[in-house]
Amino acid sequence: MRRFLAVAFALMCAEVTATAGPTHVIRSAKVDRSSLNVAAHEVVTFTVDFAQPGVASVGVVDRDGYVVRTLAKAQPVSAGPVSFGWDARDDSGEFVADEAYSFKVDWRGTGGTDSYFPADAQVPMTTIDARSYDRRTATLSYTLPRPSRVHVQAGTAVLDPKTKELVGPVMKTIVNREPRVAGAIAEHWSGFDESGAIFIPDLENFVVAIAASPLPENSVSTFGNRKHAFVETLAARRGPSLLTRRDHGEHHAGLTTVDDTSPQLIIEPLNAIWSAADRTWILTGKDALRLRLSVKGPTAAAFRAQPAKIFRFVDGRQIATASPTTKDGVIAVPLDARGGVRRVSVNWRSEWGPLAANTIQIRVVAGETAAGGTR
Repeated sequence: MRRFLAVAFALMCAEVTATAGPTHVIRSAKVDRSSLNVAAHEVVTFTVDFAQPGVASVGVVDRDGYVVRTLAKAQPVSAGPVSFGWDARDDSGEFVADEAYSFKVDWRGTGGTDSYFPADAQVPMTTIDARSYDRRTATLSYTLPRPSRVHVQAGTAVLDPKTKELVGPVMKTIVNREPRVAGAIAEHWSGFDESGAIFIPDLENFVVAIAASPLPENSVSTFGNRKHAFVETLAARRGPSLLTRRDHGEHHAGLTTVDDTSPQLIIEPLNAIWSAADRTWILTGKDALRLRLSVKGPTAAAFRAQPAKIFRFVDGRQIATASPTTKDGVIAVPLDARGGVRRVSVNWRSEWGPLAANTIQIRVVAGETAAGGTR
């Protein structure tokens, strides 16, 4: 078992607003479980304690604030605890995709109105220390103090003597802004990078970064739906989001799923030949390595529209940074004339938080390759 560092994310804290209205008719709310296995037909009970009788509406909302299930609509409620059951199905009777869902309660009566909507409160993102990576079981371990949306990345990094910050390429996104329950977490990860050719824990300066955004109070994470992923259901949603619109001034803050989920980065060498024997590209000619970049997946179009920069690394060392402004998506990576295999990593980083990463290995023939310019 190997210990390692955790890279700190640059975070901005946001004020957490109260979840109940000023009249405090909704005294408390509580779920009896924090996860639901849809394959096992489990049910969660959501109990709300009202200070006085009235009329209440209760809905289940997804991570973007869209109502997926109405549990009560203008239903008379008495004073005291009132329970509502949810079986992980939407209003059409289909099981929801695996994700974290929360509740919205609206009450009205002779005392006025009150609401409970914890998903609309902004919360700070925090860093989590990785405990270990076990090669034998291919397991990355860490502990969450509370249910959270997690982002886990692996790569290499060194301390910049000027900025005193760790700098290096992300080589693998292990968890892509996905919900996790509180407690000890074990993530299955083979240890290989996005290309599947490089075993990252064997590299010098191997690091893992874990960032966690606490889920709304009383969130329920569903799992076991193999029919479709949550990101594939976005186009079918109806009605408006109930969340307050916010700007993207903070890391991963105020982003919808389509803007918050990193796409896959594709690197296509234009002047190198693939060697299947050692899973390495062989550079041809004396020009700089030329790469065509593209992103794919359901969130790729939204990602391309975000303000971003492309970072280039050779053997973990940053060599160039540029904006993704070329129409053909082609960049150049200068390599020196020393022979051997070079590790070329590209990080396409959105200023909003998402990052697309990939790495390729390039074999350079000594004396035959000259350094080239960047584009």
